Formats: sequence, C-alpha cells, structure tokens
Amino acid sequence: MTVPGPSPATPLTESKSDREAVSRWLAGSLNRPANAHQEWADTGIAILALGRRLSAVRIAEDLVYAVTATTVPATVARVLREVLHGPVIHDPRGQRFYALVPASPSSGRLGPYATYLGLGHFVGVPRVESTAPSRFVTSYWAAPMLRPGDLCDPIRLASMLAVGSDALASRDES
Repeated sequence: MTVPGPSPATPLTESKSDREAVSRWLAGSLNRPANAHQEWADTGIAILALGRRLSAVRIAEDLVYAVTATTVPATVARVLREVLHGPVIHDPRGQRFYALVPASPSSGRLGPYATYLGLGHFVGVPRVESTAPSRFVTSYWAAPMLRPGDLCDPIRLASMLAVGSDALASRDES
C-alpha cells in the first residue's frame, strides 16, 4: 500500500442538518440516545456502546504513523480518509486511533497493533464538529463521519493494518 498523493480536501460533514443526522445516528447506539447528546453538550465526548450499530478497531498510534509516514495531523487525516473510506477517531492522550467499522464480528486476526472492540465494549466519541487536535479536546475526528452509517471498509482496514504491522516489524528488526 502506498500513501496516496495530494488530493483536494475531503469536505467535512457539509451542513448543520448533516451534522445533526450523524449525531443522531451515533447516539442511536445507546438505549437512551439523549444521554449521548447530553454528554456531548457537557464534556464534548459521549461514551457509546459498540456491537449493535457499529464496532471499532483500536489501532496503535505508531502503526498509523508508519502507514502515513508522518505525524502531521492534517496529512494523517487525509491519508486515513483516502485509505479507509470511513470515520476514524484519534485519542492523542491514549496514543490510539479508533476506526469505526460495521458491527459484524472481526474477520480474523488484526495483528499485534490493533484490537477489535464489539459487543460489550464502549468508545468515547467526540462531537461531530471536533475535527482537529486541540488542547481543549481529548479526542477528535481524524477522519470525520460524513453521513449516518458511513463506516470504514473492513477489507481496506485489514490491508492497512497488515502494511503497518510489516513496517513496524521491519523497523524493530533494524
């Protein structure tokens, strides 16, 4: 997998109604969606249930940086959007990225740098407007969700994980 070349910026969720639709869809992972909206209003992060509407793959920051060949947030975001075709959350404090994927079970081993999080797990999801790192937010959308239900392609994610794992293994052998 090669890192894609420059391309026009992918538009963020385009309108207020689009952002509201994405927020409603994400909040629907909870039995009480109003709780998510309240958490977003109070703290900027809502803790959402995984495994029914969506799941996540927790990815080590080092793997993402190995694939993107940079730590520059704007470049990382562009590459993730182009490679995964779906939403990714970055938690800089935890040094993790979370690719949001369909709620189906993991299709196999993800390697030593990634963990599938499905039914029985939760993930902190930032407000849809949080699309850049800041000292005021703990997590942000490295690649925002553009439409309700728009999730990462699991096959493309598996390929990215394999490439990144190989790159890190090669680096560690040197």
